[in-house]
Amino acid sequence: MKQKAGWFILLSILLCSSMAVADSSSTLSITGVVKQPLNLTIDDLNNYQSIEVQLNEVLQDGDFRGVFSCRGVPLKTLLEIACIQKGKTDFSKPVDLVILVRNKQGEQIALSWGEVFYRNPGRIIVAVSAVPIMPHKDCTTCHTPDVYKSRLDQLQRKIIFPKLVITTDSYSDRSLEEITSIEVLDLRPEIPAKRPDRLFSPEFTITGLVGQTVIIKDLSSYPRKETKVKHLGEGKGYHGIDRFAGAPFKTILDEAGITPDLNKVFLVSAPDGYRSLFSYGEIFLDPAGERMIIADRINDRPIEKGGRFFLVPPDDLMSDRDVKAVENIEVISLQH
Repeated sequence: MKQKAGWFILLSILLCSSMAVADSSSTLSITGVVKQPLNLTIDDLNNYQSIEVQLNEVLQDGDFRGVFSCRGVPLKTLLEIACIQKGKTDFSKPVDLVILVRNKQGEQIALSWGEVFYRNPGRIIVAVSAVPIMPHKDCTTCHTPDVYKSRLDQLQRKIIFPKLVITTDSYSDRSLEEITSIEVLDLRPEIPAKRPDRLFSPEFTITGLVGQTVIIKDLSSYPRKETKVKHLGEGKGYHGIDRFAGAPFKTILDEAGITPDLNKVFLVSAPDGYRSLFSYGEIFLDPAGERMIIADRINDRPIEKGGRFFLVPPDDLMSDRDVKAVENIEVISLQH
């Protein structure tokens, strides 16, 4: 009994000591292709309506960083206040924009506009506080002190806010602490939009940061994947459900030799200039990335109208990042 009482006293001390407090003097800037640039202090962020999310913080290398209930403002809300507005370009939709998040230590990650605006707002927040979620029981029967003590220590570590929190990633490498800037960029405003008589591309290429340009004329060498998609566009509303079949987008990128880089993005474009952007993290860290496909069949038939290959991200709440007649996938790193 004494051992258990001591254990719960230790937990209480950890809980009280790990209520992280932010430095109210730190500021967060939101700049780039926005109509209203912002400079926000922690006090400013505290004045917005906040939500609570849980972050299970485990990195890709297996490093455990704790489990926390985080309170903060959806990133989508802050970007809506800044009012994203593209400059002079033939392509007015924001689906090809990239969002760069940097912290005080010089770390940087890239997000796509779509993963912020076409998913539910609680998925990505800017946290201003966090409380550790303590285990209800001790694990002395299953682990030695050198194992469980180091894990408990993570629950009382100092977290420096504001912190970018992405709750749906399998690994939390993109959840940066002490973020200082968010920049919205239009990477390829000069690509012209044109209206061909027939939208069609017989093949697509993978260019940019690959060992050599990859040309894909069919998907027979890739594993097959099927998905149902509800067509709900911002312009024309609901347009029914279709069954798509093709190859996993992630597999196609893997076999093209894409190296890990949280600053990489993939700009997918069609012959008419329509284009959508996807981040490395949303494809390789978010389980939703497993479900994105390059389709060559629709409702059990080869794609012919508006084809021959479609990019389909089925977890988007709107279908505007679908790309018909995929012609090029450009691999871009924003590290520098």
